[in-house]
Amino acid sequence: MFAVIHLPQFPLQAALRHEPELWAKPVALVDLAPGTPRVCAATDAARAAAAAEGLTPTQALARCRQIIIRRRAPSQESAATDAVLQCAFGYSPNIEHTSPGTVTLDLRALAELSERRSPGHREFDDADHAEQISALHNWGERLSTALTALNLRARIGIGPTPNVARHAAWWGRAELGTRNSELGIAVMPAATIVRDSPSFIASLPVAALEPSSDVALILRKWGVRTVGELLALGQDALAERIGLEALALFAAASATALRPLNLVRPTERYEESFDFEQEIETIEPLLFILRRFVDYLSQRLEPAGFVVERLTLKLRLESGAVVEQRLRLPQPTRRTDVLFRMLHTHLESLRTDSPIVSVSLKADPTQPEQKQFRLFEVALRDPHQFQETLARLSALVGADRVGTPVREESHRPDAFKLVTPDFEKASGVVGRKSAALSRIVPLRRFRPAVKAKIELMKPASDNPPPSSVRTSRIVESRRPIPVFRPEDVAEMLLFSKTADSARQKEPDDAKRNAKVVEFPAAHQGSKGLKTATGSADAAAEGRPNPGTPSGESSRPIAIQCSVAKGKLRIAVGPWRASGSWWDANSWQREEWDAATREGAVLRLVQRADGWFVEGVLD
Repeated sequence: MFAVIHLPQFPLQAALRHEPELWAKPVALVDLAPGTPRVCAATDAARAAAAAEGLTPTQALARCRQIIIRRRAPSQESAATDAVLQCAFGYSPNIEHTSPGTVTLDLRALAELSERRSPGHREFDDADHAEQISALHNWGERLSTALTALNLRARIGIGPTPNVARHAAWWGRAELGTRNSELGIAVMPAATIVRDSPSFIASLPVAALEPSSDVALILRKWGVRTVGELLALGQDALAERIGLEALALFAAASATALRPLNLVRPTERYEESFDFEQEIETIEPLLFILRRFVDYLSQRLEPAGFVVERLTLKLRLESGAVVEQRLRLPQPTRRTDVLFRMLHTHLESLRTDSPIVSVSLKADPTQPEQKQFRLFEVALRDPHQFQETLARLSALVGADRVGTPVREESHRPDAFKLVTPDFEKASGVVGRKSAALSRIVPLRRFRPAVKAKIELMKPASDNPPPSSVRTSRIVESRRPIPVFRPEDVAEMLLFSKTADSARQKEPDDAKRNAKVVEFPAAHQGSKGLKTATGSADAAAEGRPNPGTPSGESSRPIAIQCSVAKGKLRIAVGPWRASGSWWDANSWQREEWDAATREGAVLRLVQRADGWFVEGVLD
């Protein structure tokens, strides 16, 4: 068995598919391809007003002042062709694009129909008649419903050969009446099913064979009106009188000839477009068309089992510019409410320089994803609602201020950038962050850093300290790190406690006579630094010490800010870092970890704009 889908007036159907309410009005479709524009298709209301095919637009307007002129759009015809092929492929794996608006389906591979005998053969008895017709009718009704949902007015013909099925789709509906049983057809609301192929072919008019105009005139003069009368003349006798065209007429009238189908597979292109007759400047007409686009795309994707991964919206402006926006869905779906809400949210913040003249919407298909979550992994309750919220926030504060903060590939502390939330790798990122959080030292960061005034001490000379002065244990500096290491902090506190104990045991005279205070070295293996107590030779606030030798740094010995005040017991550092020296965003900083006499451990940073306290160890 074969089935044929025929779309009468296919160019007009493609043009009015997004405006089905115009079928009840006089509408003329004008083809601008030829030199002189002509009406190539018209609705029944336009024909009733004598505005038929072949007229110019001016002549059609003269005959019907209420007529609506529409231009033929190849893009809309291409979209309608893709829609009918994709719909047909959902009901049969073997399809042929016979002609524009006509698709042939091979039903022999369908399981629900393959075990039944064809009603087009003589051996088809009455016992199987009802069951076979019912099965074919149910199949045709499902196909007709799917095409109607796409606003396609289709005629479906079913027969034992492609030729018979094509005649049933083109001419079956014209033979409604009491003679259906005599014609060998079963006319259903959804399809025309041929039961007796020879009787049906013989009852067709000669125009069904599509003869040339000269041959049609000759046959009309002979009084030949039907295909049966033509077949009665005989192929050889007719060929002697009208030539080789008689062979083509007899081949078109064959009820038994089988031909191989030129099988095609529908493209995975899901796109809808529409050209506005008048430019639009408001969002309401655009949303009205986009709602229909979303409905059609969802219905086209359903037979193939696809979902929408990304939407591409194109708006052509009157100025010739094209506004294109790609909207990626957080979770692939074909739910029309979700797709339309995403488009609506985007258009709320859209502003164009000129009116819109055309719109197109393309859906990138993908297979539905099936993901197995881990025991403690959960998904967003509504990813689409979350995406809509992000879109609204972007419209309010700007797209560059909404996103997920991600550390940049830089040694600069707190250097980050905002990226679009990645829903695919969200679970892995959370797992990595959880593991990283468990290793963080309890450093309470100040946002922003606290401005501080630091008293510095000059680097010591290369001369060793006097033997009478007790030398404190040197804390070796380690490689630069962005936060405190627990072992560094413990060593700092241990050193501070040791210094306190030693200071308490010293006599008052020794404290008064002490001339130097030892600090840990700046680099591993370096000597201690010393200066006179209570008199700092340099005090810096955001500037380097001019007396600092190469490779050494002035050491902080006192601090004054809102966080801490007074002398520092110990200062470990410096840890220097810099980057981006090749552009205007160059930076450099020097970090110190210092402990006050009250026991607070601070992170001190010297930048180009001064000294700051970045945090305190709780």
